[in-house]
Order: sequence, then structure tokens, then C-alpha cells
Amino acid sequence: MDKSKFLSQNIRNDFPILSKKILEKNNLVYFDTAASSQKPNTVINETNDFYQNHYSNVSRGVHTLSVESTFRYEDARKKVQKFINAKSENEIIFTKSATEGINLIAQTFYEKYMQKGDEVILSLMEHHSNLIPWFFLRDKYGVVIKFAKINQYGEIDYNHFESLFTDKTKIVSLTHLSNVFGTELDRKAIKICNDKKVPILLDGCQSAAHLKIDVQQLECDFFVFSGHKTYGPAGIGVLYGVEELLSEMPPYQGGGGMIGEVSLEGASYADLPAKYEAGTPPLVEAHGLGVAIDYMNNIGIEKIIAHETELTKYAFNKLNELDFVEMHGGENNRNSIISFNLKNVHSHEVSSYLDVEGIAIRAGHHCCQPLMKHLGVNSTARLSFGVYNTVDEVDKFIEALHKCREFFNK
Repeated sequence: MDKSKFLSQNIRNDFPILSKKILEKNNLVYFDTAASSQKPNTVINETNDFYQNHYSNVSRGVHTLSVESTFRYEDARKKVQKFINAKSENEIIFTKSATEGINLIAQTFYEKYMQKGDEVILSLMEHHSNLIPWFFLRDKYGVVIKFAKINQYGEIDYNHFESLFTDKTKIVSLTHLSNVFGTELDRKAIKICNDKKVPILLDGCQSAAHLKIDVQQLECDFFVFSGHKTYGPAGIGVLYGVEELLSEMPPYQGGGGMIGEVSLEGASYADLPAKYEAGTPPLVEAHGLGVAIDYMNNIGIEKIIAHETELTKYAFNKLNELDFVEMHGGENNRNSIISFNLKNVHSHEVSSYLDVEGIAIRAGHHCCQPLMKHLGVNSTARLSFGVYNTVDEVDKFIEALHKCREFFNK
């Protein structure tokens, strides 16, 4: 274990919720960042300040508050653009969630580029939010969905993946970082898509706060992530899309803000990005996301990656030493997420016991029921880390896991 790679524990002081006592006795150990991250003081304070001192609707007024709100909203867009290195602010669409972003692409991409019998490629380890929007196309329009197999390490079988392509393959949509295994998608998947000139969407919900994202270097066509998993507020998501594709695809929803001119005979539509932002947007939430990006940048993305990678390795090795624990996925190519089962103990019982000890983990199918079926389990217990987690917390968790096993095997 290389202690030099860990972040200062002073970072924990930035997160007020970490001082909370669980059941009025145990300090909170929060190992559920993959479900939603905790929020630093700067995000909480800036969000409150927006409501208290600057709030008005955006792009609809010339008075001071409207101008201030609009500036903060568009400044957040600039921060997101730089954070993921998009070419243009026009390629950054604010949504209410990453889920909405995937639905937007599925519906509008189909309308512009697909027809009955065309094919979409997914994988067996996709989150339901990257399954159901495509199922809608299958059920409503007759689109064919193919699923790439995965290996025992939680990685896509790239030979099988490549064999799925035909001249009817129109789009691929894959998780960038698995929310069950924590495995990162190999760049070869994107290269295969690029070589075959098939657009690819990456679900970046688990990667945006844990990897350095450069959409131009990745050469993906679409990328989505959520604010609440990147130390920002809930209710805000980001859709990145290359401008050439977004410009050609139709609007997703109609309403104020996305129009050019309206008459009783019809309407023209706004240019990007407003074209996809109908109605009052999540403007305070967007500002909060921008503040969260500032927070991560101030720490340093490379330092965050080093901290979480080392912590994940430490926890994985500690768990792997226990003969009463079944691990899922391999040790390598893993970041911030570990799924496991305690033998002969249901994951919900594990989670409930750990909660009494003040340790918050996630238990269930993690919105990946097809993957659970593939693994031959109904659910798993899952650890997921953030900038605020420590080695001492992992040690406390391992100690509690021993107690849990003894409790349920009396």
C-alpha cells in the first residue's frame, strides 16, 4: 500500500454529513458513492446562495436577477465543456438526469437515423437506464437489440462484441465504468465502433467523478453523466453529443426556450444547445454541478484517481483474503467499486447489519437484473468509494464483516 497516494483526511471536513452519528452512536462510514455522492460545503453553500441572492428564470429577462441566473447557468455549461474536453459548449446539453439523456438519444437518434429491423448493441452489464430506453425502441418500432457477452473479470468479450456488427447496426451504447464490477471499458470497444463508423454512447455515470474524461480523446459520439454522483446536486444531468449529430437529430421535447419562432401554422427551433432544453431548466442544479466540478479540479483529478485506485486495491485484497466472501469480477482494471456476497448470508442482511455499525453500503441488484441472472445471484453487496473515504474506514468495515458473519452463523 502506497500511503503517498492517499488524499489528506482534511478533505473529510468539507463534507458536513460525515459528522453524522448513525443510531446516535457510530460515526458514518459512507461506502455508497456509486448510488449518490455526498456534497461538499461549497456546493451546499453556493446552491443556497443562488436561491437567496440571485434566483430568477434564465434567458427570459433583461433584469438583474435574470442576467445573474443566466450567467451562472451558462458558466456551468462552460465548466462542463472543459471538464470533459468537448469541442464546443453547443455539445453540452443539460438534462434532469443521465437517464433522461439516454432516453433523449434513443428517441431522437431513432427518429433521424433508424427504422424497423435496425440494430442496437448493448452489453450484459448495462444499468437498467441503458437498457429500458432501447427496449422501448424494440417494443414500439421493431428495433433489434444484441448483447455483448462478458468474461469472468467483468469485462466485455471484445471478440464476441465485434462479431455482433452487421450493416444494420446503427448505434452502440455501453457503460464506461460498470456500476457492479467497477471495470473500465477498454478503448478497443470504441475503436471497433469508430472503424465501422457506428456511433457509440458511453454511460459515464460511474466514471465522470473517478476517471479523467476527455471525450475527444475517447472518440465517443455521446456521453452522459449525472450531477448527484459527481459531488453535485440531484436533478441535473449532462448529455454530450458531437455537434454534427445533435444538429441533425430532431428536438426531444417541445416548449419554451427551444423555439425560434412560433405561429399558428408551426414553429422553427432554436440552435444547439437550447434545442434540447425545453422549459425551465434545472438552473440552480446546473450551477451546483459547476461548483462541484471546481471542487474536484481544485483537489486534482489525477490525485482523486490515485487515491481511489489505491483504496480499491486495499479493500479488494482485504476482502479477497476472507474465505467466507465471494468476490465478483477481477482485481485489475477496477476503480472505486467492489461487489461481493457473504456466503450463506443475504446481501440485504449484510447491509442491515453494517448499518447498525454505522457503515452504509448498497445491497440489491443495482439496477442490473440481467447481470445478476448472468452471475447466478439475486443480489450483491457493493462498496463504492469517494474522495472522503479512508483506509481506516475499510479496516472498520472488514472488522464489522467478521462480526456480521459470526452473528448470522450462530
